[in-house]
Parts: sequence; C-alpha cells; structure tokens
Amino acid sequence: MNEIVAYRTLDGDYSDDNIQGSKPIKKFSEDALNIMRHDMAHILAEAVISLFPTAKPTIGPFIKNGFYYDFDIERSLNEEDINKIESKMSEILKEGRGFDKKIISKNEALKIFKGNSYKIDLIENIKDKKLTLYEQKNFIDLCKGPHHQNTSEYDAHFKIINISGAYWRGISTNKMLQRIYATAWFSKKDLENHLKNIEEAKERNHRKLGTEMGLFLLTEFSAGNVFWKANGLTLYSNITNYIREEQRKLNYFEVKTPELVSNELWVKSGHWDNFKENMFTTETDNKTFALKPMNCPCHIVLFNSELITYKDLPLRYSEFGKCHRYEPSGALNGLFRVRGFTMDDAHIFCTEDQIYEVCNETSTLIEKIYKEFGFTKVKYNISTRPEKSIGSDEDWENAEVQLKKVLSDSGKIFNILEGEGAFYGPKIEFTLEDSLGREWQCGTIQIDFNLPSRLGAKYKDKNDDNKTPIMIHRALVGSLERFIAIILENTNGWLPLLITPIQLAILPISEKFADYCNELNIKINHKIRSIVDDSDNKLGYKIRSSVAKKIPYTLVIGEKEIESGNFTLRNKSGENKIINNIESLIDFFE
Repeated sequence: MNEIVAYRTLDGDYSDDNIQGSKPIKKFSEDALNIMRHDMAHILAEAVISLFPTAKPTIGPFIKNGFYYDFDIERSLNEEDINKIESKMSEILKEGRGFDKKIISKNEALKIFKGNSYKIDLIENIKDKKLTLYEQKNFIDLCKGPHHQNTSEYDAHFKIINISGAYWRGISTNKMLQRIYATAWFSKKDLENHLKNIEEAKERNHRKLGTEMGLFLLTEFSAGNVFWKANGLTLYSNITNYIREEQRKLNYFEVKTPELVSNELWVKSGHWDNFKENMFTTETDNKTFALKPMNCPCHIVLFNSELITYKDLPLRYSEFGKCHRYEPSGALNGLFRVRGFTMDDAHIFCTEDQIYEVCNETSTLIEKIYKEFGFTKVKYNISTRPEKSIGSDEDWENAEVQLKKVLSDSGKIFNILEGEGAFYGPKIEFTLEDSLGREWQCGTIQIDFNLPSRLGAKYKDKNDDNKTPIMIHRALVGSLERFIAIILENTNGWLPLLITPIQLAILPISEKFADYCNELNIKINHKIRSIVDDSDNKLGYKIRSSVAKKIPYTLVIGEKEIESGNFTLRNKSGENKIINNIESLIDFFE
C-alpha cells in the first residue's frame, strides 16, 4: 500500500511529481489533510453541478481548516439547498471517486470549457502552453493538483459552514458569485471539535463583546471607523501606555505626524502610483492632499529635518499613527477590517552592521508584549528576496542572514518563505495562535533598502561622508483596532488585569452601605480601575451584571465588612479571598 500522497517542494507548493529536494507527503498528515480538502472541493463542485446543471464552477481551493468553491448560480442558495448539496456529496463519497490527471494543450482546454467564461478567463491568463486537468466521474476541472488517487483512501467527515458573496477575481466591478465554505477532517471527532470551536467563536464575537462590555460603537454614520466609548478608550489607552513604557526602555522617540499630507510626498515615496486607489484624497488651495495610509514616509521627513550622524544610530521613531485606507463596504468586518485604524508603528534607522542588534531587541520586545497579553503560541516566517527586487546581492544576503540569526539564536523554529519578501527587503512575520486555534499575523520586522534612498535620507559617517541608512519598519501588534478584536475573542472578554477597563466592581448589599462604598472607591480608584454599583437591584443581579460586563473582581460590602474592616474579594470563578485592609487591596491589584 502506497503511503505517499504527493510531494512538498522546496518553495512550499504541493506536487504530484517528485521534484529534486521535495519531501514526500504521507497519508493522514497535515499536508495530506489539505490535499483531501482539495479533493472535497471537487466533490462539492460535482454535487452542485448535478443539482444545478446550469451552475458555472469557477475556482475551489483548500484553505485553513477547510475549502470553498465559487459558483455562478442563477438564484441564491438557501438552507434547504445546503442540505441537498451535503446529501449529494455523501452519496458521491459512498460511491467513491478517482481523480485522473490529464495534461492537455491550451486549445484543448478552451474547447473543453467553452461554455464557462470563468474557466476561459483563467486559461487565457495562464502562460504555460500545457495545462493540467483532473477528471472524476461527472466532473472535470482545470486544476494543478495534486489529489489523492481515490476517495476510498480515507474517510472524509465534512460540513458546509456557510455561503457568502464573492466578486470574481476579487474585483468589485465583476459579477458577484456564491462562495460555499465547508470544512473537512479525517475523523468525526476532529470535525465535531472544529464545529464546537465555530460555535464558541460566535459567542466570543468581538462585536457582541464590545456591546456587552460597553467598549465601542460601529455605525453607518462613519462606516469603517470606530466610535470608542469610555471603557473602550480605557482599554485602548492601557494597551498603548504599556507599549509606550516598554519602548521608552529601549530609547524610542515617540513622535506624531499629520494625518493629512500633500500628495507630493506620496509621489516621491512611490505610494501614489501603487496605492492611490486606496487613499482618501481632497483638493485644497489647488493642491492635492491625502489621509496617510501608512506612517513611514512621514518619519523620513522627520529624519531629514535634522543633522544625523553615525553616533545617533540606531535612531528609533515610534508613533501610534492614525491611518486611513479605503476598503469596499462589503469587505468591512467589525474591528478586524476598518477604514480608519491606528498602527503601533516604528521606523528604526541604522547601519548594515546594526541590523542584528535592532532586529534582535525588537523580536524580544514583540515576544514580551505577546506574553503579557496572554499569547504564548507564536509562529515565525522569514520572507526572502523575490524575483523583482532592488538592492545588491550582498545587502540582501546580509539582511537575510541576520534575520535568520535573530530567530535561531533565541531557539525559534521558523519557516522560510522563499521569494515572498517585499521588493525592497526581507522580513520576519509573527503569527499568533489564539485559544480557538486560529492564527493571526500581527507583528512584523521589515528591512527596507528603498525608501530612505528614494526620499533622500542621509547621515554622516565617521569620515563625515553622507551615507544612506537602512530603515527597519516595525509593528508589534499591527492595527490596534484589529488587535483589540483578536484579544477580546481570545479571552472571551476576560482581558488581562493589566489592560481590562474595569478591574473591580464594588457592590453594596443595600442602599444604606452605598455611601461607604463610594468613599472607598474614592480612596482606591487612583490605583485600581473600580466602579460602584449602587443601583436598586438585588445583590445577585449585581454580581451577574458584573460578570456579564467581564469585570474580573467584585467586592461585596455590608455591615460585617464595615465593622471588621475585612473585605471578601470575589474573582470571576466565584473564588473568595479575604483582604484585611485598603492597603492590601491596592497591593493586590498592583
């Protein structure tokens, strides 16, 4: 029995062919699971075509935890249709399907798919003269593969998750297709665990939590922008204040640059040619201005305003910079995808010899912040030189070696993404795994050989000659809005004590103890973020209310507490701790 499904090439792709340097993919491995999900996309397509003969299939890849397929169908699919499609898929799997690979010419492919304009579009944009198809009973698809030889090699446990709209090729002027998302696993238990995580994620939805905790408002009065309520702004400020204090220890200079900037700067930086469509612009005094979509050119303007020598390097500019980027209304998604956002940005100007030092201290800082905020599972990728790039071979090799050394010296396991760096330099990507197993790419360390030179940044070296610095773009958590959404869903609202908006709810048993509670609150709220619930509600309701608002600690105050001076501190799990005096209470929260 052949235990090899396919091969993984050096650049990370899957292939039927054992290309030099490739590694075999064994049955039931993680890679084999991805290939099985690709099989299932074809099974889904066959099921849809059999039920809706006029439907036009377009593309259907595997994705993390599942797969999808986009269809052009005359009417919108409903819940009853989903049930029929799932039943048909089960019927097909029961029969079994083989996947036969065929290599054909472009002309042959155009004839086979002549009734499907989407496949024709794909074929015409493929440069290769020979194309691959995979054929199964009742369905044939344009596909690079690979696939299992037959569905009988595994048990597929699957579930259609939802249906959404998707523009053909992601272009909003193209036709809206129906995208069927599904998940598939080798075991029923894995499927059930994943479905459980999906339901848990719905309960942890940051928009729901944001409403319950009184954090923020999203409204069509400013689509894609956040109205921060008092508690939300406290959370936002707690995160930025912690990051700010950590940066001070490393000699960062915090700066603030304008949000509205002349397009002259964006033309010089190259962003006007490549990013104009995503920028909000306005005309004033016969000049064009744009809300900045990123902070980096503005930091070089600051750098250029001073006489910088080698003694000043590395020079670290940080900014919690408000940026704006146009996103189609259909792409907006709570705090995950917005139009107005704040980047925890920094740009570090250094020499080639300082790349390791700067990147090492930055990587350590990122790790520390993630740990403080409750993230312990981090994945690391290094993206290397693409085919089209600027900079010398020596510069690129040195930079890539230094980035690899930063991670290897600290014992990190990392992936090399060959050719996926930006044209102006390699980078490290930091990806967090949350409590539901979802992955979020957040931090980056990006080396830039291009922008300082393009904008004329210079420093004086030891010989008083002008030299162009290396610039390192650095984001710790990325967009603060997105990170707040991630951390809310990761913790289900039970945020780390360091950043949670309200740490303590003081609950008088009855109205006659309210004055004492308010006086106590005045004594402690310079050190503890506390509130008093002096409403007329019963104590049980007050406790439930504080739990619903994700307040981690409550203090119940009655006659016994006032007479003894002892307090019973209750945590979110209902466990009690006796606190002897106010000083001890403050010490506990510090």
